[in-house]
Amino acid sequence: MKVYLNILVVLISFCTVAQTPVITASKQQEITDYLKHFEDNNALLGSLSIFEEGEEIMNHALGSVSADSETKYQIGSISKLFTAVLLAQLKEENKIDFKESLKAYFPKIPGAEEIELVNLLNHTSGLQDFVVKQDSIYFWLKKPVKQEEILDEIVRQGPAFKPGDSVRYSNAGYYLLARILEQKYKKPYEEILAEKIAKPLGLKNTFSLSGKTTYENTAISYEKKDSIWVPVEEFYFPNVQGVGDIISTVYDLNSFMNALFSNTILKAETLEMMLPKDTDWFGMGVMKVPFYNYIAYGHGGDTYGTHSVTSYNPENQLGITYVINGEGYPTNNFAIGLLSIIYDKDYTLPELKTYIPNPSFYKTYAGTYTSSELPIAITIFQKEDTLMAQGEGQSAFELTPKSKHVFEYLKAGIHITFDPYAETFIFKQGGQEFQLKKE
Repeated sequence: MKVYLNILVVLISFCTVAQTPVITASKQQEITDYLKHFEDNNALLGSLSIFEEGEEIMNHALGSVSADSETKYQIGSISKLFTAVLLAQLKEENKIDFKESLKAYFPKIPGAEEIELVNLLNHTSGLQDFVVKQDSIYFWLKKPVKQEEILDEIVRQGPAFKPGDSVRYSNAGYYLLARILEQKYKKPYEEILAEKIAKPLGLKNTFSLSGKTTYENTAISYEKKDSIWVPVEEFYFPNVQGVGDIISTVYDLNSFMNALFSNTILKAETLEMMLPKDTDWFGMGVMKVPFYNYIAYGHGGDTYGTHSVTSYNPENQLGITYVINGEGYPTNNFAIGLLSIIYDKDYTLPELKTYIPNPSFYKTYAGTYTSSELPIAITIFQKEDTLMAQGEGQSAFELTPKSKHVFEYLKAGIHITFDPYAETFIFKQGGQEFQLKKE
């Protein structure tokens, strides 16, 4: 689940000759060597699984913190894909209509009479991100919150536009869909997931977090500080049930995607209805992202410290799932390198040595920066030996140096490049880029 701005993650499809393996023995070795490069430099923690024609051909846990093939991870917004499939199953049983109005379920939501369930599924409802309360991401939902409080926040925010007029990734929309499932089945979301998907498919390590149960061998999230992996404070995940709360393994996620695209849990025509069409990025719970000229389907998921992607290419029955729960190197760049190996594209092993910044520049960076394109000012300041950033009205966060004048805050996917001579910096997040100038 996105905690600040939704960041699209690279997925992949593959072009291959029929019956010719995509992942050959030599390619497996190349992938293993690629993963070892990150392990040897203690740059990433997590797991990777690759399926081909319904069978797992690679499963690799990487990093200094112990993990194995049955390690469960927080999969963030991949949970939305499960929620969408559960809704689609109801539709196949003629127990729900995607053209129904939200008013039938949540009449207090502003504009509910105009919002259809399909708008919630494909992020065209205009509803916003209840995870962000009053422009702060740091204190809301880290402790148990009553459902009434979350619904009040969704009501307070209201829609940003009329349904169908635009696309805006909406955690609020999927929170409401999960609650609609509970209304229809008259039971908790975690029981619905278990009965309708996990148990029928034999996904023995896939669970929705209700707050009542803990599960052994579940990985936590980490961030690196002074070359040491330090645990990250995460959401209280039951607050985002059906939106970003599910834990699973990379094996289970690939198994789920294989079952979905082999029409084990949905009819072919239902799945086709859910897929993104033409130039759309989002379908009904399914994301489409190009890699070169090819397309795969799946979903990405981010928490404060864990980053996941599950994808499936129906053309050659290739499934790839990875979860990174310790990001000392940008996950997107890791994915591009991995996919470049699989696609026989040129790539270079990244330089992973720790960059040592020149702190004499910190004083020149310090100041308050603004842009006409951003609604808030950002203040840069030095705190002892670290460089800090703080959005107006928000909590300060530490910037990690990556190269000369380049810093990042991986937890929110923020990248900042300073030009101390022009007194500006380039701010990048979620595929967007802004130039801010010192006041």
